[in-house]
Amino acid sequence: MEKIWNLSSFQENKKIDFLDKILSERNINTKKEKEIYLNSDLKYLSDPFILPEMNKAVKRIKKAVEQNEKILIYGDYDVDGITSTAVLYRFFKSEYGIDLQYFLPDRIKDGYGLNTKSLKKIVKNDVNLIITVDCGITAFNEAKYLQEKGVDLIITDHHTPAEKLPDALAILNHHLVESDNYFASEIAGVGTAYKLVQALNGESTTRMNEELLPIVALGTVADIAPLKNENRIFVKNGLKMINKDKVLGLKTLIEELKISKNNLSAGQIGFIIAPPLNAAGRICDAEEALKLLISENLEETKSIAKKLIKINKQRQQQEEIIYQEAENKIDNINLESEKSIILFDKEWHSGIIGIVASRLLEKYNLPVILFAVDKEKGTAKGSARSISSLNIYQALKHCQSKVLNFGGHKAAAGLSIKSSEIESFKDKFKEYLFKNLTEEDYFKRKRIDLNFDISRISKEFISSLEKFRPFGIANPAPKFLFQNLKSRQCYQMGKKDKHLKIYLENGIQAVAFNLGDKAAEISNNKFDLIAQPEINRWQGQENIQLKVDDYRIENNVSTALVFEENKYSFYDYRNFRDKNKKLNKLLDNKAIRKAAVYINYKKEKDSLKKVFQQHYFFGSQYKLEEDFSHLIFYSLPFSFEQFYKILKDYKNNNKNKINKVILMFSKSDINYNIKLIEYLKQKELAANSKNELDFKGSVRYNKLSRRMDNFMEFKDIIFKNNLFALITNVSNFKEDKNES
Repeated sequence: MEKIWNLSSFQENKKIDFLDKILSERNINTKKEKEIYLNSDLKYLSDPFILPEMNKAVKRIKKAVEQNEKILIYGDYDVDGITSTAVLYRFFKSEYGIDLQYFLPDRIKDGYGLNTKSLKKIVKNDVNLIITVDCGITAFNEAKYLQEKGVDLIITDHHTPAEKLPDALAILNHHLVESDNYFASEIAGVGTAYKLVQALNGESTTRMNEELLPIVALGTVADIAPLKNENRIFVKNGLKMINKDKVLGLKTLIEELKISKNNLSAGQIGFIIAPPLNAAGRICDAEEALKLLISENLEETKSIAKKLIKINKQRQQQEEIIYQEAENKIDNINLESEKSIILFDKEWHSGIIGIVASRLLEKYNLPVILFAVDKEKGTAKGSARSISSLNIYQALKHCQSKVLNFGGHKAAAGLSIKSSEIESFKDKFKEYLFKNLTEEDYFKRKRIDLNFDISRISKEFISSLEKFRPFGIANPAPKFLFQNLKSRQCYQMGKKDKHLKIYLENGIQAVAFNLGDKAAEISNNKFDLIAQPEINRWQGQENIQLKVDDYRIENNVSTALVFEENKYSFYDYRNFRDKNKKLNKLLDNKAIRKAAVYINYKKEKDSLKKVFQQHYFFGSQYKLEEDFSHLIFYSLPFSFEQFYKILKDYKNNNKNKINKVILMFSKSDINYNIKLIEYLKQKELAANSKNELDFKGSVRYNKLSRRMDNFMEFKDIIFKNNLFALITNVSNFKEDKNES
């Protein structure tokens, strides 16, 4: 195994609405939940006053407005911080006629968040009230300083608070809401700023939403916030409102980027529109990006948009240089033993290494930490990106004795460190990986929503998938599993023949990016695809097309299809050709630390025992008294009872959270089991015919007859395409049938 395909749901009955299946997989089940998800109306936004201390914040701001006090917004240099600042600035100007003061820290000079050096300059300007956006939740010393200076502080932030809170007049943070089902539990900094606007504005007006929600959508997508619940409503409505042209700078930037503002996707926001804004804070001045979003001067917005696009191109060039240098350094690393990529360089820009880290993560599927070294200070700033199975924040917490400071979340983090500590940090980090991750945790995982018959794809079907937009984190485009496909024609296309066009047997086309070198393999074999159905529009024509996410050649053991539910992972390798060869390959894989292998064939069992001494091979007589990483059914058990008992014995000794079960038997095993049971029956019958009064023999014969009945029932369950049904059977099975 090198890759795992996780199937989320299986459709046996074609009459069942596939939309309901996918919604259910996303934990959207009730009629109300479906209505909110599919329509995403603004009326479903949560009450802003659910946020603790919102009343305090509103009262203090309204007092400041009435008394003409000086108010300053303290933002951040990334797109979330810039858009948060823009939302409050535009609201105050539109609603109260106030041009608020603002401050955005410089990434290099000031670093992230509130800092006393900057606050000293701000206080000198007689500011009465500071409102932070996208920062401040851990600004203990800075809050104390402002309190001493008589400046009130309102913190709006979405980052995780520490055990204590800064001494501020009011703190707005969704983590402080004591509810398990808070609808706005994952909003970004810009979402928190908008909640404040909601509270100040009372009933939101259409005009205000058309001016603010496009900016909220931009910041939410750029900060990679999960596109569900409140965030989904922000983004879905914000995308619709962009073409109302109420944000001049955004309109201008879109035009300069030469993309259509009609039917904009979250992907276009994240990959095309946000990067020029982000580049300003990375290698230039974040204030340029803010000015673009608050200016009402067409010439100014055009000038800034052009400048930001140019800066982003410079950023891309620097990024490519750093990426290539990182690749050169990786050539000297044994990735197999290190299990991570940790690199540093004194020439690297601290504002760009995070993007490079993300690219390396995508390519190598290993945790990545890149450091930009400041030679003069003897320190280094790091950006960390992580695989799905590793909480990078917890890993850094384990290494905190080696770092100056760190912060972040499960997937990404930032840190600073003394340059002299980098090597010892590597050792500490590696120690954590080896203690907490298994070999399988490093496999690439692909999530599949549902299996689907390719003959059922239609334009109507594809149109219905539009209901799931906008796509993004926590709400990806639905991916389907299409099995047993064959190409009629397959050819390379694109620059350097990097991509692949596949014509399938039923006339549907598929496009596979970056798989150009797989043309021969795909042409000559049956294969499975993970793909997203879409309409390809070209020269006035519309064709149904599959956008391929991944492929698997028939009988290729390197990619496992996994059904995971109720703490069971069933790996489907049933009916593979030459299963002995496949078993050998699997047992050679380091991911299978120690397997218990059920096998009926004595010769094969004895042969495998000699080659793979670290694994345990057993038949009807066994003792599963050790901790096995995997249970493999190479042979087919004789009944559900026997299958369940083996599974239960494995589970009782398994220290993993998930019971990993690999099914390798094929339909040829059915005949073997039937022949064996029939042979034993005939043998018993022959023995009984010699002695008609052999009561024990008669009982044994009847038991064998029952065993045949049980086996025939079991084979129908175990060979179902839907292994979720098997997991359900296992989970609900009661040991009320004793079979000897």
